[in-house]
Amino acid sequence: MNIFNLLKITFFFFKGNILLLIGANDSSQTDEKFQQCFQCDHKSVRAETVEDGRIDYHVGEKPHKYHNDFRSNQSRYMKKKVMAHNKKSQQCPHCDHKSARLGDMKRHIMSQHTGEKSHQCPHCGYKTVYSSNMKRHMMSHHTGEKPHQCPHCDYKSVQSGRMKMHIMSHHSGEKPCQCPHCDYMSVQSGCMKSHIISHHTGEKPHKCPHCDYKSARSEHLKIHIMSYHTAEKPHQCPHCDYKSARSGDVKRHIMSQHIGEKSHKCPHCDYKAAYSSNMKKHIMRHHTGEKPHQCPHCDYKSARLGDMKRHIKSHHTGEKSHQCPHCGYKTVYSSNMKRHMMSHHTGEKPHQCPHCDYKSVQSGRMKMHIMSHHSGQKPHQCPHCDYMSVQSGCMKSHIISHHTGEKPHKCPHCDYKSARSEHLKIHIMSYHTAEKPHQCPHCDYKSARSGDVKRHIMSQHIGEKPHQCPCCDYKSAHSGDMNRHIMSQHTGERPHQCPHCDYKSARSGHMKNHIMSHHTGEKPHKSHDDFRSNQSRNMIKKVMARNKKSHQCPHCDYKSVQSGNMKRHIKSHHTDTGEKSHQCPHCDYKSVRSGNMKSHIMSRHTGEKSHKCPHCGYKTAYSSNMKRHIMRHHKGEKLHQCPHCDYKFVQSEDMKIHIKSHHTGEKSHKCPHCSYKTVYPSNMKRHMMSHHTGEKPHQCPHCDFKSVQSGNMKTNNVSSFR
Repeated sequence: MNIFNLLKITFFFFKGNILLLIGANDSSQTDEKFQQCFQCDHKSVRAETVEDGRIDYHVGEKPHKYHNDFRSNQSRYMKKKVMAHNKKSQQCPHCDHKSARLGDMKRHIMSQHTGEKSHQCPHCGYKTVYSSNMKRHMMSHHTGEKPHQCPHCDYKSVQSGRMKMHIMSHHSGEKPCQCPHCDYMSVQSGCMKSHIISHHTGEKPHKCPHCDYKSARSEHLKIHIMSYHTAEKPHQCPHCDYKSARSGDVKRHIMSQHIGEKSHKCPHCDYKAAYSSNMKKHIMRHHTGEKPHQCPHCDYKSARLGDMKRHIKSHHTGEKSHQCPHCGYKTVYSSNMKRHMMSHHTGEKPHQCPHCDYKSVQSGRMKMHIMSHHSGQKPHQCPHCDYMSVQSGCMKSHIISHHTGEKPHKCPHCDYKSARSEHLKIHIMSYHTAEKPHQCPHCDYKSARSGDVKRHIMSQHIGEKPHQCPCCDYKSAHSGDMNRHIMSQHTGERPHQCPHCDYKSARSGHMKNHIMSHHTGEKPHKSHDDFRSNQSRNMIKKVMARNKKSHQCPHCDYKSVQSGNMKRHIKSHHTDTGEKSHQCPHCDYKSVRSGNMKSHIMSRHTGEKSHKCPHCGYKTAYSSNMKRHIMRHHKGEKLHQCPHCDYKFVQSEDMKIHIKSHHTGEKSHKCPHCSYKTVYPSNMKRHMMSHHTGEKPHQCPHCDFKSVQSGNMKTNNVSSFR
């Protein structure tokens, strides 16, 4: 530094102090910032602050030096450093914390023990222990002032520390903090501490007083306590009622829901993000493919350290550190715990659709709802065909299932493979571990899927069915069921075409099962005793059939593995009205099951037989009939062997009836009105209609003759017109 600059700085310094003394009273009243840096637009009330900023941002000089080579541009930082290395004479009366300064001890006691927050925001309910936090809060949430301007770009910041980190991260590339154990370097000392604790020492000194949660950083513990125990949400959105325990969540909420600002633009595509961290993840995932974090137990790699930690907990250690305080639910992810709390206990749905009454726990669900039901936007385009999707996950599943056929997720217990990791988790819980983590809050029902519990609650407890059919009175709890109802009952649309034959289906799942059953012969679902099936529901039935039949009919001795079968049994055999909710639009026929109604319409009225045998000209309305036909007439396959004789059967149900009628003599179907018993459910139905209800569902189209059995109707037609 030459003599001229030194004299210039000295003059500037003394001039500022004289002005500060002269206008002290006015500045205290108006907070006027008449001290300006002569190298930029930075202003301040105090000349010392301006000079410190000038040295920090323009000169880079650090004239204050400590005995261990620590340097600083400000004398007050040097004083703190000296006191920190000397004896900490201030002892906390409540814990082991010590401090070199009395002020630091007071703030520690207020923040950690008494909970006193002496600084109150005049504009909102925000309170804090620290005056510096109040200044930042005022500038961030009310005045919008950002006094620190980056000399290299348009970035502005409320805090000078944030500006320093911005310059080092985005412009200079400087990382002053070096890990003593590895090559890791960081811009922030806090990040370095977290790195050392998480990768080397594993120390988590901050323990929650309410549960077993431990944290490496005190701020994480504070957020944990507010989120899961006190329910305190000090940060309020100035535009709506949204509140959060984290200021960062409020900022993200404002940018995503109100401002829509996305300042970070991808250099490779049109993607924009509100946060630099999201942009880094996007570039690594979609462009560079960089995954620096390697799992020590398997070949899994991740672009994010947090994803790696969660992978290890969920796939290797099984640790679930987040425990629900209201029920036994545990999870690896804190985000899952928040959703669980709002979905199952508090009922809070902070995200409101601006177009309808729909509310959501997650902002992502709200975005998908708006695109699916209002805007019609489908941003994800398949590169191989015209398929478009609202969700990127659906697009990945589409590409894997329709184009690449890749199934990277393999079950460690059987040969099952899946295109998606969540499907593999559900498979393992359903077929191997029998784990059912999702519990109904109203009864003992449990399920491996959260969606099943939601459907159970709406159908069994709430009775809520928000989706109304525009063509009839049908209501549904789920939009998927409504879409299937409209296609099957009104439009007749079947968008899924089999590539091997003329078969069409309204559901993609039915198409997959058709292709495996009739063309490829694939049976991907395997049980522990080598039983295989092309359908997962058949596998579930097989596993459940080996277990106890837990559903007991309250009116008779009938037992069932599935609750749905029990409901249909009670409706068919015990209700006073013989409740049959499905009415044929062509005749008086009614049915308990919608599938029976469809089969009735095709066989009695339309004559449609959609299932065609690939080996001969046989056609049928029922897929089950087609399977029996192929096994009996073409394959000669009879898988079920009677344990008492040499008789073999195509179907297991025929086997059961054979054993009851020829070996055990058991007649499980008992008439509730008389002593009649039978082995066959069809005989019981005919008995009930002939002797008790008088119902004759089959009407002759040529005369008034009615019959209990369709065979009698055919006989009448032949004899009358012979």
